[in-house]
Amino acid sequence: MTGGEHREFVMASGEMTDIQFLEFNQKWMDAVLPYLVDGGILGTFIDWRGLPIAHAAAIALGLTPLNLVVWAKTNAGMGSLYRSQHELLPLFKKGANSHVNNISLGKRGRHRTNLWTYPGASSLGSDARKGLQDHPTVKPTAMLEDALIDLTNRGEIVLDPFLGSGSTLMAAENTGRVCRGVELDPLYVDVIIRRYEAATGTTAILADTGEPFATVAARRLNEKATNANNSRESS
Repeated sequence: MTGGEHREFVMASGEMTDIQFLEFNQKWMDAVLPYLVDGGILGTFIDWRGLPIAHAAAIALGLTPLNLVVWAKTNAGMGSLYRSQHELLPLFKKGANSHVNNISLGKRGRHRTNLWTYPGASSLGSDARKGLQDHPTVKPTAMLEDALIDLTNRGEIVLDPFLGSGSTLMAAENTGRVCRGVELDPLYVDVIIRRYEAATGTTAILADTGEPFATVAARRLNEKATNANNSRESS
């Protein structure tokens, strides 16, 4: 369940039982696996309650546990006993091939651990803070950029099946990777496109028609207004 004034997520609205959450994770992971190369890495941000379920879903699909990253935030969030100040990122590997490792214990100049300290979206200084008004679970672009540099090579494709506010897209753009994202909520699709256009100065084009985003948005707004007027006249 999302908090505050944010809308419910299209793909998973409301609270799930453990069984429902297991089925949800198995379904989205199973949908991703055909597009993941042998040796490719799958990860999902999750809290401590959902970790055993996400782990069970991944294991059931034949993925191998690789590591568990702890994202330590500068500000604490909600909590009934201890307020939560971290998110977890379990990493799993597909197949038997070696995964990309651009850390190599510092041999390439990257000294990284599985404790990542980045400000959360509610913290001053976080690049995700502005996006919090549009999406409840914005991830810092800087954190995702570091992750992509650690685990992928330039020019490779990164798949985000829950693109949300578009942080993975921006991280891929900034690090020379290619992002392929899925987002079911039209509102967040618009957020992603506007964010991308503002940051890059590039015009987003609708593949089906070749129209720029601004033209598509204006047409849809006019259609919505026309439908609303027709509805009032017929009532």
